[in-house]
Amino acid sequence: MNSMFRIPALCDSIPAELLPATGYDHAVSLARCLLDARVIQGDVHPRRAREPLVTSQTFLQQWVRDRLPGLECLVPCFRLVLEGASDASTSMRTRQAGEATVVWFTECSAFAIGEALERLEGVHPLLGATILSVIDKTNMSLIPTFTPWDTLGTAQEYYWYGERDESVALDEQCGDDPGMRATLRQEMVTREKIDAAFPEWATQWPGTRKRLTRRMMQRIAAEARSARVRRVAADALALDRLDLDDAFRPNADGWFIGYGAVLTWRPGDIGVRVFDDFANDAVQGDYCDWMGEFSFDIGEPQALSKWMQAMEVRFEGMRRLDALIHELSTGDWRRGFR
Repeated sequence: MNSMFRIPALCDSIPAELLPATGYDHAVSLARCLLDARVIQGDVHPRRAREPLVTSQTFLQQWVRDRLPGLECLVPCFRLVLEGASDASTSMRTRQAGEATVVWFTECSAFAIGEALERLEGVHPLLGATILSVIDKTNMSLIPTFTPWDTLGTAQEYYWYGERDESVALDEQCGDDPGMRATLRQEMVTREKIDAAFPEWATQWPGTRKRLTRRMMQRIAAEARSARVRRVAADALALDRLDLDDAFRPNADGWFIGYGAVLTWRPGDIGVRVFDDFANDAVQGDYCDWMGEFSFDIGEPQALSKWMQAMEVRFEGMRRLDALIHELSTGDWRRGFR
């Protein structure tokens, strides 16, 4: 087709006529949807209007940046995907015509928090355990973090065939050969090595880990002599109070590897090795490397608006989680706090 066709203009500065191309009409409809949902605001330069999908992506990213300013540790990324095969991951489902998906994923880095948590345990019994429990409880609804509990759980599933330690794995691989068993035990991740890397409470299931009440956390956040302790307690308390749910979890098969942080006890400890081994093996098969998704009809901007509203509490949580990880992983925690 050589003729021109008319489309709704995003604003007065955007030309009303554009050359047609494959999928172009859907990209224009998507841009119009973002305009009606107020993701796209203000004037759009005519040059941008010729690339409506790129323009939509740019404005979505700006909308996210406005809500996540100044993150220190976590690096969430958001992407728009139209119908057809996903450019986010080959594991993602195919969408229907007229459907778009917002996918969010993250870069991943390691942060050592053990020194801080142990010092906080010294300031008040169970304070470090409570803060770690809050992270364990909330992170999968925000930016997933690979915690000491995940290190032990992944070792059990990935190395030890679902057992509590490496005994069955050694039987399977070495039989009764004592030399092979000794060599493999030295090389592999063992329960002894994990127990040596973390205090017992850090690898306990968060649901049974002893923790302080919210009232006690509130008191520490208000009355602790150290400003740093007050900040950490306040961030953890605010994070714990957020009303989060499991909406927008990834719809995918295979191993989940979309973590935004590996929380180690010491720099470069065994948690890094467990995560690296697991993630490198997972990508050889079915896996999920994004942490959230939301699909919507490009003709229904109200659905996109509802998602935007639902994300506000998650953005607050992401900011709180980032501040908490940053505070725990930086500075000198060796000095005493009263």
